[in-house]
Amino acid sequence: MSKVMGVNAAAEELDMHPETVRELLRRGDLAGSKMPGLRGAWKIRPEAIDRFLKKHAYAA
Repeated sequence: MSKVMGVNAAAEELDMHPETVRELLRRGDLAGSKMPGLRGAWKIRPEAIDRFLKKHAYAA
């Protein structure tokens, strides 16, 4: 099983603002899991980031 990361770590990996990552998660553009609880935090697997980058890659 691979490690999961939070929004801030994923944002750093993607070179994006954390709120942009949260919006991608809410829209379903980036796969993640919302942890249970009142203020559930998003958790993202590295494989989801790889899929997102491959899907949105620009091929010249």
